[in-house]
Amino acid sequence: MIKKIIFPLFLFLVSCNAPDPPANSVKTKSPSKPKVATPKPSPGPWIVKSYVDANGEPTARKYVRLDTDGTFSNSTVSNNYLHTVFLVNKENAGILLHQHKRSNPAEKFTGLVRIKMKNSSGKELEMTSSRGWNKSGGILIEQNNNDYSQFRIFLLQSEGVINVEINDDSSSVYHFDLNAAGFSDAFSQI
Repeated sequence: MIKKIIFPLFLFLVSCNAPDPPANSVKTKSPSKPKVATPKPSPGPWIVKSYVDANGEPTARKYVRLDTDGTFSNSTVSNNYLHTVFLVNKENAGILLHQHKRSNPAEKFTGLVRIKMKNSSGKELEMTSSRGWNKSGGILIEQNNNDYSQFRIFLLQSEGVINVEINDDSSSVYHFDLNAAGFSDAFSQI
């Protein structure tokens, strides 16, 4: 019976005096410094898009697009909301002007339209157009009179904001700004 009591007591005493467990031999990694991410250039406001065919499928023909807001005034209203869409492809450019809200159809022009642009360095460009972008409306900037070439070069050489004023034969005046940032990169992709 004494053996029954002494043996568990012996085990208890031995376990209380057991040496400390060995130190962890696995080396912990020092916290690593996070990798510095290479900053990506912020995308410009110009978006590269593809024309679609009659079935709604994208084609290989591309264009760049910029949406911007501004104001318009005529004989009945002053400084009302204007949404403008610029479309530029390899052959010509279009300006679609939507009065009052984005979802309204583009304005149709029947007479001469005068377009005046001034970039942040003070350089100006003036063009005229008497043609619509398409049957739904808008303004076409085309190759005749070298307007499209001058317009494209003006955009490629401009930096920052371009102030635009459009006057039509019915005394309407449209004002908005274009952001030229990213145009060159976007245009090179079409």
